Amino acid sequence: MKPFLDQHARLHLERVFDTYSHRTALVAPSGAFTFRDIQQDLARVIERLRCLGVGQGQVVGIHAPNSLIHVYLFLAAWVMGFTWVPLDPKTPPGKVPAGVKPDVIVFSGDTGLWPVRVISPEALYDPDTIRPNNTEPGNTEQENTGPDSVSQPPLSPGGIPLDRECAIIFTSGSTGGPKGVVHTVDSFYYSALGSVEFFTLTPEDSWLISLPLFHVGGILVVLRTLLSGGTAILHESPGRPGPAILKYRPTFLSLVPTQLQRLLDMPEMTAALSACRGILLGGAPCPGPLMEKALDAGIPVLATYGSTEACAMVTAVRPGAARPERFSSGRVLPYRKVMLAEDSRVVISGKTLFSHYIENGRPKKGVRDGKFYTQDLGTWDAAGNLIITGRRDLVFISGGENIHPHEIENAMVETGLVQEAVVVPVEDPVFGRVPWAFVLSEIPLDPARIQSALKKKLPSYKIPKTILPLPPTAMEKGIKRNRNALEKTAAAMGKQ
Repeated sequence: MKPFLDQHARLHLERVFDTYSHRTALVAPSGAFTFRDIQQDLARVIERLRCLGVGQGQVVGIHAPNSLIHVYLFLAAWVMGFTWVPLDPKTPPGKVPAGVKPDVIVFSGDTGLWPVRVISPEALYDPDTIRPNNTEPGNTEQENTGPDSVSQPPLSPGGIPLDRECAIIFTSGSTGGPKGVVHTVDSFYYSALGSVEFFTLTPEDSWLISLPLFHVGGILVVLRTLLSGGTAILHESPGRPGPAILKYRPTFLSLVPTQLQRLLDMPEMTAALSACRGILLGGAPCPGPLMEKALDAGIPVLATYGSTEACAMVTAVRPGAARPERFSSGRVLPYRKVMLAEDSRVVISGKTLFSHYIENGRPKKGVRDGKFYTQDLGTWDAAGNLIITGRRDLVFISGGENIHPHEIENAMVETGLVQEAVVVPVEDPVFGRVPWAFVLSEIPLDPARIQSALKKKLPSYKIPKTILPLPPTAMEKGIKRNRNALEKTAAAMGKQ
């Protein structure tokens, strides 16, 4: 694969588009787009942004579901030098987390909801009018890199500097308030390049965007396929990837465990999932029984570990790995480095790290001496795979004993009586704090039966004192469970 960098380490997007030219770069509900189509549409979007006064140094937010305009704004930020800020479309319009103050919001709706200038997505990209003569997007499979291919004018004649700030992605806020994570072009570029190399992506691969585009794991699918000449499949309902999987039969897709569980409950999905080259699992630890179920069905599940701060994946299980390795978080990808601190915390360094945080509208350092100290606890297995054992910031003390919620959660799932569990601490007059659990179950909830089963796996002080059904509102941004909200719910119930 070509790096598409010049001698000054500047990225030239036009080299990507020229190399793969007439191959299919993206499939969307509106049709299929070649690399040349994407290049031409991106140029038009950039021109419209300039005409609307958007320029270098500005902050451009977008509050919209998964759509093509996300892709074009993401790439336009690289070229033009503004900062792309994708917002969760499920949150009420009018507010931006972490005190980030955008100059412009791209939003389709009541402009009065925002205290800043609003531009409609249609003003930037209207597929019915932006294409010359309303022609259908191309869908040829042949590369056109010979002397007869016609190169388009360069989007950024001098190349794109890799140290250019280009995005603010918000953390999930699963244990606290969201923070803005500022990334530069190089963190995205090397994150995607390392994935291309690790998974040996080729122009024949297609990757379904089955995660929201306001997460790094969603938008990076576009960049991985751009660099490898493959096809990104834009799915407008990432929470329900099943129909798109059956229709397009992607070779790769990224899922969170909850999505995988739902797909495995659909008998017609087994053949489609088994035909994939890789199904990456991230966002949360995958319960052992769920991994067993997927592997028994012949589905090539590859667990990953990463974070917003590290621009998505840091480690992943390699394709073709032996079954025991699939229960780890895999090996370190290119352009990343991982070490374990004395307290077993995972420490990440390398070329994919973020620049800094934004909290309360102000920049805040998050990287020390080129290293990012996570709150995740880990160890290495004999084969060099990372094993995540829990989170340092979730450990609490009950009657003088350390409680690791992940240990209890895994034990609860292993009983076979629940599909998922989230354990939180609740104040107790005798023990200080005790564990409570919220669970998701396909069968009628029987707390006494679950507690009895746990006695064979855990000491008594680790058995949840109260077990409740997981409320639908516990999902934070469609990826992780909102532990902070669940802890507040349990605290309120404990006082009753």
